[in-house]
Amino acid sequence: MQNSTPFKVTAIILASGKGTRYGRPKSEASVDGKLFSQKISTSLLEAGVRDIVLAEDEDTASPLDTLRAAVSKLEVKPDSYLVFPVDHPFVKSETISILLQSAYQNPDCVIKPEFRGQRGHPIIIPSSLNIYEEAEAGLREIIRYSSIATMIVPVEDAGILQNVNHMQDIG
Repeated sequence: MQNSTPFKVTAIILASGKGTRYGRPKSEASVDGKLFSQKISTSLLEAGVRDIVLAEDEDTASPLDTLRAAVSKLEVKPDSYLVFPVDHPFVKSETISILLQSAYQNPDCVIKPEFRGQRGHPIIIPSSLNIYEEAEAGLREIIRYSSIATMIVPVEDAGILQNVNHMQDIG
């Protein structure tokens, strides 16, 4: 029997870093005249994601804290969170669609993209993952020690690996 309620995904763009290596906050960084967050939002919209949160809480100490703060402010809990670091603006909408399809088919799994043997971002985590667990190493550690399965999804998109840490990484 198929579930009649639609699968709900909320994309959370993590944009709270100070951008020390980059020279300014990455939330202010742009490429081709568009902020990274705008470029990511466009790709998300093209992939059919309508619930997008830009998490810019500068009082947080880590990406995990930024994620926690964003989740705690949501009025409606989705089935999954698409966790998207703002410094990965080159991920294609087609890749997001592939990850979403994997999440729809495997709603209780963590979904991670992989390009030619290397894992990247964004990832999709089910809302059943307890992101409030104590973790020194962040979300990666919480996922590793949870009982939730991880699914690796091969994609043909080098953008999942392109972490923009310095101005020259945009080239």
